[in-house]
Amino acid sequence: MENNTIITHSTLDEGSDFFITDHWSIKHHFKISSFPVGTGLQTEAVEVVDNKNGREPYIFNILSDFDSDKEYTELIMKEKIKRGINVRYLESVYGKWEIGDDLELAGRIDPNNDFDSSEFELGFVIDGQKITVEELMRMIGPYGGWNFQLKLNDDFDPPVMMKQVKDSKQLPS
Repeated sequence: MENNTIITHSTLDEGSDFFITDHWSIKHHFKISSFPVGTGLQTEAVEVVDNKNGREPYIFNILSDFDSDKEYTELIMKEKIKRGINVRYLESVYGKWEIGDDLELAGRIDPNNDFDSSEFELGFVIDGQKITVEELMRMIGPYGGWNFQLKLNDDFDPPVMMKQVKDSKQLPS
């Protein structure tokens, strides 16, 4: 007999509240939840964004062993959130998003199909901002002829964790 049981988990509904303020004095509200998945214990943090105003939530994940200490894993998650929200890759220049001075971008590929102004079904979320494929191409246009490196990471190891905050002059999202 096949097991066709589908278990749905909603961190926004079932998670515990975590509030944190970033380097730009913006307050963030996260829901954090740990739950078993096929390969271990997943700890997920999803930012609560009530009135989006064009902003998308930050999402962080940690995958650990089934027997991991849930409280310790959630403490690690809080540190991951702290590092992640204190990095900015985009700068607003005359009302348009541009690549920041470090010439780096990191975020997530968003398959939500709600990029109305794009011919593509995928887009990007960088610094909590929706970026269409066309917008990304506009942003990298001035660097034609340059070299680049593209590295894709699963959602358990986002590249945003590797970058250190160098200064806080960048405008928050």
